[in-house]
Amino acid sequence: MSNHRVAILGNPNENYEPHCRMDSCFKEFQTNFDFTFEWIPTETLSENPDSILSGFQGIVAGSGPYLSKEGVINGIRYARTNNIPFLGTCSGFGYAVLEFGQFLLNLGTVHHPYEDVELTTGETFLQQLNNCCAGMHTIRFEPVRGSLTAKVYKNSPVVQEESHCTYGISTHMVPVFAKAGLLISGYDDEKEAKIMEYKKSDFFIITLFLPQFRSDIENPHPLLSSFFRSVMAK
Repeated sequence: MSNHRVAILGNPNENYEPHCRMDSCFKEFQTNFDFTFEWIPTETLSENPDSILSGFQGIVAGSGPYLSKEGVINGIRYARTNNIPFLGTCSGFGYAVLEFGQFLLNLGTVHHPYEDVELTTGETFLQQLNNCCAGMHTIRFEPVRGSLTAKVYKNSPVVQEESHCTYGISTHMVPVFAKAGLLISGYDDEKEAKIMEYKKSDFFIITLFLPQFRSDIENPHPLLSSFFRSVMAK
């Protein structure tokens, strides 16, 4: 058995295409990378996530919905604070933003915009509130020069990807997060963040798109390839 293990934080639904695509995509990557992977139910991480995640060399937070907000946030925090290669896609982007904001601003509670709760000012401004899960659509973004993202995409000036939601980071939080190391590394035509990276980790990238929808065994996605190379280096 491989010494490299990847945890997917999530509650898989066999009838939800993003989950099915991630599962099949990771199986294809096993052709070229020696690793095993397993889905870790978010509710199992609500307390003492270290005991579950300490044996993994890579962590992914894919599409929701998640059964435990606290669990997925704990899993993301474990990856970030222990320099474990991490990739967050779609909902993984949103909850990584929540994790970082909660830590940075010392917030006791954070909420995703689609939660049916009345938000306080401190909780509201981490993410854009007027966005939504819009169904599958193609997005374009420009990688920021000098970023890991630009390196992953071989300095391509424009990248196209498939996305399911439009939840981003609130504009006024961009410089606050950047100062603490979480930077936008790809903007769309409206200057909205579509991909971010945490500079204090070797590999910590979050995206508002789903790379598994543009990956197959003959043309593996460069972002996923880069993630797995980072896992192999652990």
